[in-house]
Amino acid sequence: MHFVQIYLRSVRDTYTWHSETPLKPGARVALKFRGRPRQGIVVAVSKTKPDFKTQPIDEVWDEQFVPETWITLARWIAEQNFTNISNVMSLVVPEKLLLQRDPVIREKFWSLTGKEFEKLKGGKQKVVIEKLLLSETTDEELREWASPTVLKNLAEKEIIQFRTGNIIPAKQPDFTRPAHDLAPAQQEVFDSISKSKKPCLLWGVTGSGKTEVYKKLAEKVLSQGKQALILLPEIALTPQLIAEFRSVGSVAVWHSKLSEGERVQEWARCASGEAQILIGARSAALIPLPNLKLIVLDEEHEWTFKSETAPRLWTHDVAEWLSMMLQTKLVFGSATPRLESWTRCEKGEWNRFDLPDRVNATALPKIKFVDMRNEVKFGNYGPISSHLAEAIGATVEGGKQVVLFLNRRGFSGSTTCRMCGDTCDCPHCDVPMKLHRNGANSRLICHICGHLAPFVDKCPHCEAEDFVFRGWGTQQVEQELKDNYPGLRVLRADADSVGGKHDFRKLCDKFAAHEADVLLGTQMVAKGLDFEKVALVGVILADVGLSLPDFRAEERSFQLLTQVSGRAGRRNTQGNILIQTFKPDEKVFSFVKKHDTGGFLDWQREARLSSSLPPFGAIAKIGFSHMDKKVSFQLAQDLFREVKKRKDCTCNFAPAFWPRTHGKYHFRVFIQTKTREELYVVLRSLDLPQGAKVDINPASLL
Repeated sequence: MHFVQIYLRSVRDTYTWHSETPLKPGARVALKFRGRPRQGIVVAVSKTKPDFKTQPIDEVWDEQFVPETWITLARWIAEQNFTNISNVMSLVVPEKLLLQRDPVIREKFWSLTGKEFEKLKGGKQKVVIEKLLLSETTDEELREWASPTVLKNLAEKEIIQFRTGNIIPAKQPDFTRPAHDLAPAQQEVFDSISKSKKPCLLWGVTGSGKTEVYKKLAEKVLSQGKQALILLPEIALTPQLIAEFRSVGSVAVWHSKLSEGERVQEWARCASGEAQILIGARSAALIPLPNLKLIVLDEEHEWTFKSETAPRLWTHDVAEWLSMMLQTKLVFGSATPRLESWTRCEKGEWNRFDLPDRVNATALPKIKFVDMRNEVKFGNYGPISSHLAEAIGATVEGGKQVVLFLNRRGFSGSTTCRMCGDTCDCPHCDVPMKLHRNGANSRLICHICGHLAPFVDKCPHCEAEDFVFRGWGTQQVEQELKDNYPGLRVLRADADSVGGKHDFRKLCDKFAAHEADVLLGTQMVAKGLDFEKVALVGVILADVGLSLPDFRAEERSFQLLTQVSGRAGRRNTQGNILIQTFKPDEKVFSFVKKHDTGGFLDWQREARLSSSLPPFGAIAKIGFSHMDKKVSFQLAQDLFREVKKRKDCTCNFAPAFWPRTHGKYHFRVFIQTKTREELYVVLRSLDLPQGAKVDINPASLL
């Protein structure tokens, strides 16, 4: 008798069944759960009979549906991140594959059997024969000329025959960017990475051609019949990378905007080997690729590679685990690497290879800071300084384009009544709601929980009709550009204007075709984009996020400003960057101005060392949330008191940066140790209450 633990969709824990025949982790089975037929995936096998009665498995659908390596990975992730394996397996296998035995849709083709036949009576049947005399035809195309009944009748007479082809892929961009020969510097890096036995950090300035190196590495593994995984921080970058890699091999895509049907198709293409390259966001790291031999994390510094919900994993850790288990080539690429990655190279655990110059030998852009305090002195309270306005005009008149960046969507950051001081706060969160305008329509939106409310002309508290709007949003900047620069063509890219999965690609296509002069947007325009005619980048407000009480705040600001600066002058003309700020003396800006990544990381190293923060220490953020503030507070306080007695760690306790969101009150307990191993010893010795959210080395302490 064999006893197996099985993952079932929408069930928090795994349960045990028995099987007369041996099974391996990764098998897909049919069974009954609480009297109802269900399907699941075997995640663990034992010959030891449990001390409770088990039910038999009804049927084995697939003996090895998920490769055993990915089942082991799921168990490892669950253990490392203090979550149950079901939270991980829900990301490994699409739900539909646990509802239907074979939901995968394949290409269908019709052809002639070669059998002789008498004169056909129906005209539609003649049309079908004439079509098939020319060539084999897809079912979809043939149905434009004949009904299913006609095809069925011809098939029953054995005049035509049917076959299935490849799995139909999800819809992808219909253009391909050709591969280019590597420049000498790129070739040297490619050769070095190919020989490296360790994980590699490719540090290249923006526009240095890192993508071409990735393509050549993928081309090499594909020639050996293997697969490649290309991970991106945001789905907005996916269409561009698909176009790049289509010249190398067949591409599958994976991100949150895919429908459930598309997930099934792409998952099956990867698992069958029909897809040679998988391009996707963070969750793509968990999709089984049986012939995986190359993993690339592009823009590896991005914090979106860290999950904020269970399982709260770092994609870097998953990639490194897969690389070790499968002996795959692992490459992290960035113009602004994480301090963690930089330190791994300094310790000799990874190899670092540099591309310090742009491909076309174009100089890095000139960076100038604009002190917005001086603008206020001269009566300019708007988001566009006189320096930026002049630069926009000169750039557009010269036939070039402009990218404007502001990491805040909507019209304004907060709305306050001038008479009574009342603010428009979210009823579910302790945060101001943001004003959004769409033509004559105005509404308030909470950027935390999404609560919507109409904007009223009168203050609900004192009925005054006098509001002050603080903080700029992309909508306000767009309005100012259109009001002050008649004829200026502006495209806005933010979460309000880019909702569909193809919207951002269409918007970028318009900008690339020079159908607009200015591309204004949030983080989605700050990285990975390559537009030939962009000569000016303007940062509307560089101070956003810089003053947050978080040890990574300066690192994020440096990375974001450096990345957005890289959108200008990517061809043969040096670009210009204008960065507006109310705090021009911040030290981080001196490193941005000099493009000094190494100097910035050295400075950050000293700050982290002195505080024993990652990568020179380990920290766990344990969150407690409850509708009742007293309950949340008591849970956190009890844990804090328990940990405070220990001598092998330090501990702090505080309300969350946003104390109340989604109608719940949040408190945090922070535990620090010298190493990650010591942190796990502490955490595993604690009796953590159900609902505690454990985040190891979080991307943010907020």
